[in-house]
Amino acid sequence: MTSEPTAAAYAILGSVLAWSRLTGLDNFGYCCDEIATVVGSVRTGPSTILAGPYTPNNHELFSLLGWTAVSVVGESEVVLRLGAALPFIAGVVVTATWLHVRVGRLAAVLFLALATMSPLLLDLSRLARGYGLAFLAMSVMTVAALEADRSRSTSALVAFWLAGVLGTWTLPHFAVAFSATGAVLLLRPALSSRCLVGAGLSIIAVATWYAPHVDDIVASASQDYGAPIRTTWLLTAPFDQIILPALTSLDETVVRPSPATLVGAIGLAVLVGSSPLLRDRYVVLILGAGTVATVLTFWATGTQVVPRFFSFLLVPLFILTATGCASILQQLLSRQARVRTLVVLALLVLLAFTSLPALASVPRSRRDSLREAAELIRVEATSARVLAYMPYPADLAFHLDRPVERIGPGAETAAVCRFTQTAVLVAQPWFWPNVAPPRCRERQGTRHVRFTQFARGKATDVWIIPPA
Repeated sequence: MTSEPTAAAYAILGSVLAWSRLTGLDNFGYCCDEIATVVGSVRTGPSTILAGPYTPNNHELFSLLGWTAVSVVGESEVVLRLGAALPFIAGVVVTATWLHVRVGRLAAVLFLALATMSPLLLDLSRLARGYGLAFLAMSVMTVAALEADRSRSTSALVAFWLAGVLGTWTLPHFAVAFSATGAVLLLRPALSSRCLVGAGLSIIAVATWYAPHVDDIVASASQDYGAPIRTTWLLTAPFDQIILPALTSLDETVVRPSPATLVGAIGLAVLVGSSPLLRDRYVVLILGAGTVATVLTFWATGTQVVPRFFSFLLVPLFILTATGCASILQQLLSRQARVRTLVVLALLVLLAFTSLPALASVPRSRRDSLREAAELIRVEATSARVLAYMPYPADLAFHLDRPVERIGPGAETAAVCRFTQTAVLVAQPWFWPNVAPPRCRERQGTRHVRFTQFARGKATDVWIIPPA
């Protein structure tokens, strides 16, 4: 790939990366888990963040930095979401730059394309959560580990241990990948003594940080959101439960492997297996140990997962995918590479098919419509009794600024037709069964409004029903 096409590719993809992460960050209010982060952590301050009751929504380093930013410039969706978007962009730049220098221009361009166009990363990197910060930490940690292995540099080792600590302070399970990669560096005789110092200091830093929350973090492994990694699909998990969902889905997708996903996993394995980085066993361990250890840990503990839990692992996995694709494309005229070239082209077509609609819509669309639903209720049914058919009614209560009544699957929604005061039914089924419209929907004065969104079931329905 010559310099002119490379510069053009960097300019185009870099512009798309910046535009897609920084445009529309003030759209439509806080959404979903952002609400728990803001209400339960950012607004409550350091004492609650670091020593209060722990919840998985509290990505502690992000929450602490968010509280600091809000204290200085005031609270807004833009300020907090920039705390995810800017670190994510920085992480992509760090990794792409390393690939450009150490592997080649095409590999760097392909990594930039994967990170920019991944629907999952597009969604996560715009949310006021710690995933963008964890992506940056993993980027620095991975590049620093590769450089330390290559040059035996003390500065690279310092960057590695520092990034690992910061990533673990953000997401507790980051520690698994951090520890596994650190163990690989410890195997290098020329690095081992310095690594022992780094490991010791890192253990002290992480243990001190999480000391008030150890029991809560262990208990959080029993959370019921997502699906466990089944033994049947353990070997393919890095491909069909991490890479493939990142290329095909937005957040809040529960992965259930099938023969169809197995085909995709095999194709991705072909691409990863073509990476020239796999020729060095220590590089293989640096790029693979974190993913393998994390997958095995979640499998062994039976923890239920969704793809976003593993989003920071896309750094080494996308490095391997991008370098594998680049190697294949550089052998385009070779007879031996023709089948693998078709696999690369299939990946690029899939990425374009899934990412272009997301890139066009996500920066300008509602992720969730509960703020709009709350505004409608405040205007047209101020004192109405509000029933919420949704898994997380607290999100509606946040936007409405008053309690709502939760009704779940199997509940009698027809009760809203018998109330002697105006009633509102807000339905956002998402992963619940769809709710039937109220039987009294034809009653004079009843109003139905449907708000569309790109997450959480794609729509929110509001029925405002006059008294019986």
